[in-house]
Amino acid sequence: MHITWTQSVASPLRGLRLAREGEAVFAWDGRNDLFLFDRTGTLQAQRPAPSSVVSAGCSEDGNAFVIALSQSPSVCWLAPDLAPLWVRPLPHPATALAVEPLGDRLAVADAGGTLHLIDSRGKSLWQASTPRALHHLSFVPEKAILVGASDFGLVVCFGSTGECLWRDGLVAHISSLASNGDGSCLLLTCFSDGLVRYRAEEAKHERIVLDAACHLAVPTYTGDRLLTADRQNRICLRDDKGTIQDQLTLDSSILAASLASLGDSAVVGLSNGPLHRLELQRNR
Repeated sequence: MHITWTQSVASPLRGLRLAREGEAVFAWDGRNDLFLFDRTGTLQAQRPAPSSVVSAGCSEDGNAFVIALSQSPSVCWLAPDLAPLWVRPLPHPATALAVEPLGDRLAVADAGGTLHLIDSRGKSLWQASTPRALHHLSFVPEKAILVGASDFGLVVCFGSTGECLWRDGLVAHISSLASNGDGSCLLLTCFSDGLVRYRAEEAKHERIVLDAACHLAVPTYTGDRLLTADRQNRICLRDDKGTIQDQLTLDSSILAASLASLGDSAVVGLSNGPLHRLELQRNR
């Protein structure tokens, strides 16, 4: 595992997303500036956000970008050059959002416990209520399924029309959620239970035992490999049982991480500002 390029933003990094088809990197910082880098690390666009950014997402092809704003709670859909296209108000501040892989729909959870599904023109498709506000959302790319998790005690799976397919009262604090392509690997990082894996078809889960607790985890598209980040500033590439295949220790805490579909590269963002693109070891 080695670094192929590094970019920095003027203010501490707040988050990043990877548009995996072209490996474009969408990032935002503490000054609420938005950045778009191509796969070589070259800056393609930079704009200030209208107000403080709560969360953000992008489509897999890098043609749709969305930010959730805290002042006058709303979501803002952006063009490929990050220019605002439309703004839709929310009844409560957003707590999480996810963009469908093809960029056709947007899921937004708010602090009032409502989940909104919105199309690319800003039209509401459906709403659903949850017992707790959802802080993590992920579409399952190959299925009409949306998975969400609260910060504690709730994992829920929705169908294409907003029906609840299943829910589980996972007794753990949850720090991240990610899905592989077909939903056979729904990964949640939990402070008390370590790494937990669900399947989209059912509420049953299994624990993946690791050598160190992690706060971020993402699977490859096939789910055969996992990328984890831990509190020791270590990024690890693992097989689906949690065994380390490759690792790298960075010089600051890891704020965000995203893995390319084939698992051959990743982008990580550090709390002190830098973004690194990593070349990863291929399957043995």
